[in-house]
Amino acid sequence: MNRLQQVGFGSALLSLMLLTGCQNTSQNSKIIAAAFNMTTTVQQKLLDRHAPDNVLVHNNIIYQPERKLGLDLYQPQNIAELGVRSTVVWIHGGGWISGSREHARGYFKLLAAQGYNVVSVQYQLAPQSQYPSQLQQINAALAFLQNHAAKYLIDANKLYLAGDSAGANLASHYAALLTNPDFAQTSEFIPSIQPAQLKGLILHCGIYDLNAFVDMAPDEIKLVEWGIYNMVQAYTGERRNDAAFLKQISPIQHITPNYPPVLISGGNKDFLTDSQSLPFVQILKANQVPVKEIFYPESKTWLIHEYQFYMGKKESQQTFQQTLEFLQMHSNTAD
Repeated sequence: MNRLQQVGFGSALLSLMLLTGCQNTSQNSKIIAAAFNMTTTVQQKLLDRHAPDNVLVHNNIIYQPERKLGLDLYQPQNIAELGVRSTVVWIHGGGWISGSREHARGYFKLLAAQGYNVVSVQYQLAPQSQYPSQLQQINAALAFLQNHAAKYLIDANKLYLAGDSAGANLASHYAALLTNPDFAQTSEFIPSIQPAQLKGLILHCGIYDLNAFVDMAPDEIKLVEWGIYNMVQAYTGERRNDAAFLKQISPIQHITPNYPPVLISGGNKDFLTDSQSLPFVQILKANQVPVKEIFYPESKTWLIHEYQFYMGKKESQQTFQQTLEFLQMHSNTAD
């Protein structure tokens, strides 16, 4: 049980043990998504307890009508007096196959109460929608925000991309496409914003090297290994065994000195910290990208996957405070 908690799946994953005989990626994804959604529902309720009331919320603003995709906008209550604000665009996690733009709404309200716009983006889930659809939808959301910046009091020149888990993968991938023209050209991707508009990234418990994610799945826990294999299969269109392809679509392979400043954090009981976050930090530093690392290797607290959203923990509160400092520092940087 302890090892399962290390990856943050919690007790919900135990319900999968009787179902691992499924061989169809679509069916397996539904099983895994149900387990994820059980844990994130608990997470959502805990976060809601910390959510302030002095926040304006605009739900389901449609940014891509043909796919009925929307976004939620969280703003300070006195946004009209404050005027245009820096904006955090959040990409939710869920292994590319689950999750909702509302799961961390309490966290978004906490950020908005500190004077920021926070946008939580809906995207289509795998396997019904596969790479690169999610990145294209994030691109469309950013184009929408840029085109409607005046209406929503968004400073389009002070944008941040943020994400948790698979959302951190998508956010970091988008930033690589934005700041590495060769990667964008190879990917046949045209970003809707300019690199100078993206002031930074906030990455929680992410996946930055898909090939390593598959290769380093904790095979001593067959249930977790099975889950990882199926998530990657769902997202990549059954290309989990194509190592060259997985490397090609991994952000860690495409970092340049033009990459935006990064705040990155992971839990001391999340295997992704050692296998994904720390190697990503090394690559960022090698490319002289400004990095704010937030890890707690010496902490006695059990910091599982997405510990950042468990605001009752001292470390989670510290990470939130350092996030505010990161936003303030880079929002005050001259264009």
